[in-house]
Amino acid sequence: MRTVIVHGAWLVAVAASVAGCSSAAATSASGSPTASSSATAQPSGANTAASNPSPAATAIASGPQYTATASASAASGVGTGPLGLLPLPSGANAWTTNTNAPMGLDAFINQLYAPNSQAGEQSLYTKRGFVSGAFEGWYNPDGSQQTIAIARFASASGATDAFSDLGASFQQDPAPDKEFTDSADGAVGLADPTVNSEGDTDTDIAARIGDYLVDVQEFSAATPDPSAAKALLLEQVEALKGDS
Repeated sequence: MRTVIVHGAWLVAVAASVAGCSSAAATSASGSPTASSSATAQPSGANTAASNPSPAATAIASGPQYTATASASAASGVGTGPLGLLPLPSGANAWTTNTNAPMGLDAFINQLYAPNSQAGEQSLYTKRGFVSGAFEGWYNPDGSQQTIAIARFASASGATDAFSDLGASFQQDPAPDKEFTDSADGAVGLADPTVNSEGDTDTDIAARIGDYLVDVQEFSAATPDPSAAKALLLEQVEALKGDS
């Protein structure tokens, strides 16, 4: 069970392990960037296996893994979940912590941040006009895991501030972490090739669309390849555009 790592002030939380498979984590929105820790820091805090029990290996549905060309929303391309979240990919096994409902500030922060960061993040989100949040994570048939987190703010300026801080925190991560961008949706991302204690590498990418901040994260035993995370983020951004 893995819980928290840090990209500057951008926190990643709520990991879960599949029996006999690699583990992964979820992610969310920003705070003022600091150099407090690197993405390879040993995680700590937040949720436990008791609150997010691991499904048995036999519970992982068969089917194609998510790739840059596979659609996370099947053929629809439409966000049907809370705040326009995409449906889970075909063959995915949902995290037990998925709420399938809009999240208030407390629930969103508690889902995504370590206990020692929650008070500060709640203050930042409140100042930026947080309105609602949404989150989902899932296991792919190949053992990798992906998450989507969406934070909606009262205005575009709140989302812009959070996104700007996130980009700044990515820039602070030292090698071998590698920052990348995607002009298709103005996204910024970070690929961390360092294998964590559960045998996973990490790819994290985020974009702003209107008053939404959207983040996608992928954990895999493979060398980070941003293409799938980029494709998933772009599909989520396009779904939000279509819903607006």
